[in-house]
Amino acid sequence: MTAQDYSKKNYVADKTLNNDYITKRVLTTGPVLEVQRATFSNLYMRSFSLAYRDLQLDLPQEQTLGSFLEHSFNATWSLIQSGKLQLWVEVSRDSSELMVGFMCIQTKDDICYIEQFVVHPDFQRIKIGSSLLKVIEERYRLIWLHTRHINEVAISFYTRHGFIRSDVDDDDSVYPIEFPSRSSKTYLLMKKVIS
Repeated sequence: MTAQDYSKKNYVADKTLNNDYITKRVLTTGPVLEVQRATFSNLYMRSFSLAYRDLQLDLPQEQTLGSFLEHSFNATWSLIQSGKLQLWVEVSRDSSELMVGFMCIQTKDDICYIEQFVVHPDFQRIKIGSSLLKVIEERYRLIWLHTRHINEVAISFYTRHGFIRSDVDDDDSVYPIEFPSRSSKTYLLMKKVIS
């Protein structure tokens, strides 16, 4: 099977805001997806290492940033492989093997939760993240996510895209109990209502 055949069989293509890249939903789990684990892991580690390099994370004394990120990626990967999380990727139109970003979401009816959102550092600020968000905005009426209070870059990105702090509640939307809980001491819960 060629890379092009693989791409057609295991992904559902979608629109994009940047004509050089396309957003796709990964439909396959198991051994077929496991082959790409290192690619996803490298992108995850590189992106978050850069995002957190100058921030003081509240980690246990014996835990390094690298071990924290590895544990976090492994937990997310298990949820992807179990089918609990949907996986969306942003790839080059010219080569579906060039992955520049991905997003993992959990869904309940017409509501979703962004579990992970990753854009390769070399491909930021060219609407890759915006393209990934656009895909789920077209499918869900309410989007939830957590981001660290100290991650001002992420908070600014989400705010520019219409997310608000959940404590600025203007529509009485309820956070589903099926979605992950995070410490409000460390994380900010944000939402976007799609009208």
